This record gives sequence, structure tokens and C-alpha cells, in this order.
Amino acid sequence: MQDSNAGAVANKIYNDVEKNAEAVLKLFNAYYRDHNHSGKLYNDFPNFFLFKPIVLEGKEIATRGSEKLLLEDVIQRAKARNGYISVSKHRNPKLDYYWLGLSVMPFMMGDAVTKENKGEFFYILTKFIEFTKQHPKMYGDLTAEVDSDKDIALMLDGISRMAGRLSVSFDIYPEKMLVSFNPNWPVTEVKKLLQSLKENDQDWCEMFFEYLIYVMGKKTID
Repeated sequence: MQDSNAGAVANKIYNDVEKNAEAVLKLFNAYYRDHNHSGKLYNDFPNFFLFKPIVLEGKEIATRGSEKLLLEDVIQRAKARNGYISVSKHRNPKLDYYWLGLSVMPFMMGDAVTKENKGEFFYILTKFIEFTKQHPKMYGDLTAEVDSDKDIALMLDGISRMAGRLSVSFDIYPEKMLVSFNPNWPVTEVKKLLQSLKENDQDWCEMFFEYLIYVMGKKTID
């Protein structure tokens, strides 16, 4: 059985981006160099944490070509936005096999939406929905028909619940480390939002895309 005190200490170390470099290197060497995907090491770190790209920069971590390219890509993208690399831990319980999902933080409009960062994406969607409610003259109010249309209510509730998965991360990290968006929602930002909705198949995205086009089109006509 895992020692809860030891687990809490390990989580505290991994969650501190100023102090987790040694722990991250130990984990990544085991995962990418030794190809060890099971054992106590994986039990003792959190399901999600961030670290600075400088921790890996210039290090010979991966041995496989594809993994070298993956690491170099996330390092450079994280550096470009003065951000972080996120690690999401996944496990196959039958095989006791762990694998890591990597992403770049803070999530920004225009990033590809994956299972690793969809919580961040849906969180930004909720911010846009709230913006339209407060400033209906710009794009139309996306919540205007929520009381009269059950499908819209269900969709917006689903988006909110998906965004709510990020609440655990917000207990550890401030918003600016996880998401970055323009709260004034200029047209350029909305175009990126539309493109992200159009290009991914996450739950609710197709329906929300069509609904957003409908509301914006109706606003233009009005």
C-alpha cells in the first residue's frame, strides 16, 4: 500500500515548478531512457503537474527518434510562450502499465485540442460564453435561449462540466499558468476559437460550433 504521507510529499515536490527539476529528470530518464513504465516511481507522483522546459533542454533523455522529436517539440513550444510542459499520468490497471501525456501550458486559442488539454479548452469556452452574456452587442448572447431550449441548456451544461474538471488543477496552479486568452475577445481570437471547434471531435464541439455560427449570423442580420 502506498504511504499517504510519502505520496503527499512527492506531490508537493512535483507540483512546485521551482523545485521539481530533479524529480522530473528522474521520471523522464526512467520513462524515455530506461523504458520502465511501471513500479513505485509512478505511484508516487501526481496525475497532473507542470515543469519548466529548461529542465529538459539540452539533456539527452529519449533514445527513440520519435520520442526525441516529441520532447524537442514541447520544449520549444513551451519556451516560445514562456510557459510550461504539463504531464498527465495514465494507467492500464490490468497491465499495471503507465504512460505519460505531454502538453504545453498555458493553453492558448489556436492550439490543437487533445485529451490532455481539453479541460483548458472548455474552460476558455465558458469564459467566452460568459463574455457574450455580458456583452451581447458584439457576437450575440449565447445564453439567451437557454431557458426555452433544452438542447442548448444541455450543451452549455455539458461544456461547463467539462471545464469543471480543471478545478483540481486550479487548486494547485493559478489561471495564468494553465490558460491564456484575450478577455476582450477580439475578432481574431474568436476566429481561432471557431477554427479549434471545427477541427476537433471532442464532445459538444460540433454542436457548439454550429450554434455559435447561428447566433453570430442572427446578430449580423439584426
